[in-house]
Amino acid sequence: MSYRARASLVALAVAASVGCNQDPGADNGQGLDEPAPCPECAAASGIVKQGYVIPNFSFQGFVDAQVQGKTPETIALYDFYNPHAGDASYQPADPADDDRLFPPGSPYGAGTRKPTGLLIDIASVWCGPCNEEAKSVLNGLYARYQPCGGQFVFQLAEGAAPGAPVTQQLLQSWVSTYHVSYPATWDPAGQLRPLYSADSYPDSAIVDTRTMEIVDVISGLPDATFWTTYEGLLDAKCLSP
Repeated sequence: MSYRARASLVALAVAASVGCNQDPGADNGQGLDEPAPCPECAAASGIVKQGYVIPNFSFQGFVDAQVQGKTPETIALYDFYNPHAGDASYQPADPADDDRLFPPGSPYGAGTRKPTGLLIDIASVWCGPCNEEAKSVLNGLYARYQPCGGQFVFQLAEGAAPGAPVTQQLLQSWVSTYHVSYPATWDPAGQLRPLYSADSYPDSAIVDTRTMEIVDVISGLPDATFWTTYEGLLDAKCLSP
């Protein structure tokens, strides 16, 4: 099974709500490495919000710009889909098919464990708090959370002024300035736009990678409650002092 979803991207559409999903271990009923679609949720097309399964948005960016240099690649949200995380009854027929691990060829580290909690962080160059968060907060949190099942995906949404587009060069400058080692992206299509308002940055969302459900969304700097929610998706023993 490919680590990237083989289904077509769903542009600004909700794939499902958790209650509507089929068993994720059933390969979506179609042999696809993504949560099952939800026929009852068809009317919700265009909504991307808390409580819904986020579509498999795909961006250009750097998996780890500190080692990757200047070559962008495709980063898809379902790269991190981990339906059997914590499932003691799961017994893959072949260790190579264990969907709790990144497969051979994965830029995230073949054979390493997939995350159980995904943070999507959205920022702009013109936003002062975004720059301070990148400088003083996110790297330390990533170093703490990544070994315990946490994953960050950063998206630079606007340039030096509100509405200004983001280029590869701007993203490279950002990740270089702030020593970003987690996946960093830009997306001219604005696929994540429903998650945030144009005049509010930073914005963050928590995704449960077992279902790809959006667990929480916050505008402005995340507060302690937000991070507690995120930690609830991670390995509690690992997080213990």
